[in-house]
Amino acid sequence: MKLTFKFDPNQDFQLQAIESVIKLFQDLPNLEDYQNSYGIGEYLQTKFSDTFTSKTLDEEIVPNLPPDEVIYDELLFENLIAIQEENNLEESRSLEVDEGMMLEGISYDSWRSPSFTVEMETGTGKTYVYLRTIYELSKRYGFRKFIIIVPSTAIYEGVRKSFQIMYKHFASLYDNPVVNLTAYDSSQINRVKNFATSNFVEIMVMTNDSFNKLNNNLYKPSEKLSGELFPYQYIQQTKPILILDEPQSIDSTEKAKEAIRTLNPLFTLRYSATHRIKPNLVYRLTPVDAYQQNLVKKIEVIGVEEAENRNKPVLILESVSRNPITAKVKTLVDENGTAKEMMIDLKQGDNLFLKTKREEYQHGFIVTEINVAKNSEFIEFDNGLILRLKEDLDPSSPEIFRYQIRETIKEHIEKQTKLFPLGIKVLSLFFIDRVANYISDKGLIKTIFDEEFERLKKISVHFEKFSAQDVREGYFAKSKSQGGVEEAIDLDDNKKLKKAEVQAQKEAFNLIMKDKERLLSFSESVSFIFAHSALKEGWDNPNVFQICTLNQTRSEIKKRQEIGRGLRLCVNQQGDRIQDENINILTVIANESYEQYAETLQREYVEAGEDAPPKPTTPKRSEAKRRNHLFKSQEFQSFWEKLCQKTNYHFNIDTDGLVADCIQKLDSNQYPEPKIILSRGKFVITEYRISLKFVNDEEAELHIIIRSTSSDTEGKVFEDQNTIVDETITVQKNSRKNTRWNQIIQKHPPLREFKKIAEVVDNGEDSLICFQDKAQTEIDLYQPLIFTSEKGQVQDSETIETIDDSYPVFNLIHRASQQTYLTRKTLNLIFMGIKEDVKQKVFHNPEGFTSIFINTIKSTVRQHIIDQIEFSIDESVTDYDVEEVFPEITTFPQREIIEAGENGLYDKVQKDSDVEDRFVSNRLRDQKEQVFLYFKFPPKFKIRLPKILGNYNPDWGIICRDEKGKHTLQLVRETKGTTDIENLQYAQEALKIRCAEKHFRAIGIDYRVIDGTENKWWQ
Repeated sequence: MKLTFKFDPNQDFQLQAIESVIKLFQDLPNLEDYQNSYGIGEYLQTKFSDTFTSKTLDEEIVPNLPPDEVIYDELLFENLIAIQEENNLEESRSLEVDEGMMLEGISYDSWRSPSFTVEMETGTGKTYVYLRTIYELSKRYGFRKFIIIVPSTAIYEGVRKSFQIMYKHFASLYDNPVVNLTAYDSSQINRVKNFATSNFVEIMVMTNDSFNKLNNNLYKPSEKLSGELFPYQYIQQTKPILILDEPQSIDSTEKAKEAIRTLNPLFTLRYSATHRIKPNLVYRLTPVDAYQQNLVKKIEVIGVEEAENRNKPVLILESVSRNPITAKVKTLVDENGTAKEMMIDLKQGDNLFLKTKREEYQHGFIVTEINVAKNSEFIEFDNGLILRLKEDLDPSSPEIFRYQIRETIKEHIEKQTKLFPLGIKVLSLFFIDRVANYISDKGLIKTIFDEEFERLKKISVHFEKFSAQDVREGYFAKSKSQGGVEEAIDLDDNKKLKKAEVQAQKEAFNLIMKDKERLLSFSESVSFIFAHSALKEGWDNPNVFQICTLNQTRSEIKKRQEIGRGLRLCVNQQGDRIQDENINILTVIANESYEQYAETLQREYVEAGEDAPPKPTTPKRSEAKRRNHLFKSQEFQSFWEKLCQKTNYHFNIDTDGLVADCIQKLDSNQYPEPKIILSRGKFVITEYRISLKFVNDEEAELHIIIRSTSSDTEGKVFEDQNTIVDETITVQKNSRKNTRWNQIIQKHPPLREFKKIAEVVDNGEDSLICFQDKAQTEIDLYQPLIFTSEKGQVQDSETIETIDDSYPVFNLIHRASQQTYLTRKTLNLIFMGIKEDVKQKVFHNPEGFTSIFINTIKSTVRQHIIDQIEFSIDESVTDYDVEEVFPEITTFPQREIIEAGENGLYDKVQKDSDVEDRFVSNRLRDQKEQVFLYFKFPPKFKIRLPKILGNYNPDWGIICRDEKGKHTLQLVRETKGTTDIENLQYAQEALKIRCAEKHFRAIGIDYRVIDGTENKWWQ
């Protein structure tokens, strides 16, 4: 029995989306009543306009509205506000209307029409909603002409398939009306006239490429059309209602907007999960809403990554820029002797070796060309290597592919075993970026899959009877070569396809759509689907439970597009939708760590338009003004003269002792082993909503709601089971008094941006609260702050294999000598002195070994220096120009500054931490009777130390009086989170502080480390 999809006509969220559009026109009469009473010609002349032309009547075009009739903006705006209020959306200030010129070369007229936005998360039935909206618009208002515009052939075919499988469902709901769907085909242009003149409800599906260029057949005269009208003019005179499916991919350019205007739409409806712009938003179903209401599958991630391995070359062309012409590449860079993956910019003539200090780029890696032409971007080096956009010089490790495929098959078998009794067939979808990896006889991905499936199928009664060839299928466009043999085409959306390739692409998509029901049947053995760019959009199957991303190069396919293929709730063999949230779980097997995947996925939600924490704007260049009466005082000048005394350092290193110490530490060290790590976690989205309810003087009442896609709450019971916090809290400018607010922030790190309140404005209806975040976020009485954040729940992480490979070893001693400042002779003594089994580790992981080798020696050398170093006064004075170090006005771009108080050398002072903030606010600024003046040392002021340590910049210079107020104290204080310098986060900080103690002792200035809470910090 063939599986038949079933649709629930009573899903509240879908009905709400439909009604939100229908109510826009609720005061409009039903035009169909007039049409049926008078006949279309008489109706148009009698009801609306005396100027309706005879040409239109002769052609018998049936429009949505007569040419001279409009739907008034006032009616639409009034209805829009009511809908937005009902749906709890931000109210529009006015009706947004698109107005501008039509396509140049076709028409020199302008067109004006409104657009309305419906936002629905992927997998929640967006296509169902807009098709049913068409039926409702026809039933209630008599509208008959609709055009669905899609960005790709995949979505084009998907809409056709959806209409086909939903037709009987809609027919039963709406008393079997005649509704025709026309798939626009430029070779059958007569369909346009049929669309325009039909008296039935007509839906035309078009890709945006079919009408956005002057040479499209839609704009050419055709012998297949009688009369004087061009094809597009038939469409224009219908005043069609446009439905944009994924509008962010359709009208992103001005030319695309002109093409849409050329169709003369009555109005436009925009449907997507990832809008870039949202004119006149009427309905919104966010990812949080969809997950919480169990409308889509939950997401869990299995990350497979290679760790502790910096031995393989990495060179990826990430992007190119035109002005100036540059290329941005990701590669390994030697930084302080350690290989780090970094992004660098290259221009023509640049030497990659000089940029990276990597030996593999020493010869032949001078940039000879950077091509910035769209869809053909590449960078070429003088050795002939051409690297194209998103290509990687080094492919992903086959070991990573193997573990990804193995985990996918295991997950698939486990789920199918569990769901088989429920009549649910499980599908797995693999995304690959090189078709050759699957279709060739020895294709890497196909070979690995076959090996792993044959090994794992023995644990499954369901799969043991099948071979790997029985259960897998690749969906790639095919075309016949000259020899008559079918060959797969590696389609790339970024390149211009030839006509034959476009046709091949259409055929591949037709196959996918026609087999959609068959794939869900147990009678079909195929359950593992391998796809390229073909399935990144416009195709989804409700029973995709695993998605495996085998992307050798950096794929252009976004993670949201990938997971969108598997978000729909699954169906059983009877076509019934299964609602059980314990069944509907989509597992993504990614070739990166869980944390990386979740972070990128969250960023894509944000980039796609989901609310997120306000991003810092470019701050103003905050200025601080010097207080000249303090600057010119005798106290400051005397202090500065003393600070500028130059010191010389000297130390004697016991070479034998140093070598012995290094050997002992190197022998006892742990060395990293290249390994493959598997991590698991659920992708959880948390929504934060903060509303301002009331303001009284400097107090404000905030209502905070925190909802999560996880039902793992804090133990409180709310009406919404996914609500974690729902409280009204009183807050003040003084953050220390906001106990409950601080408790909530402590538990929810995404709120830390809003810990401090900069201002509370009590001004009636214009009252607001302003947070002291980088963007100075404001919340008023009318507009809440709403944002979402990803909260990763990593369940476990395990090493599943160590990689036992050998790699060529570079000149370890040379690299170490550059970083440690030791002679090659000394370094050779160290290396030769370590144990033999330790030495052998350099071949197993050269980069990992080198990093430990260099850093251990540097640390040991530093310690020897600290133990021996002494400072003595040099009679010369450090060459500092006091006016240059302390200019009259100084700026702090990208820095946080606070008021310095009356005793600050400047009226404002930079603070780099809460410790510094506390020290300034509670000690320096408030103790003005005791503190004569203070300043923060500018970055230009350095105490010279050995190169291996790096020069030292102290924190605070302070002139104050002792407890009796008689003696002036000249102090330098270093503010840290702890006074135990051995517990500082970075060991090198402690070493510099120890040197500073000796330097300031030599010049006679009191110096010590404080945490800012000390009562007698001057002692």
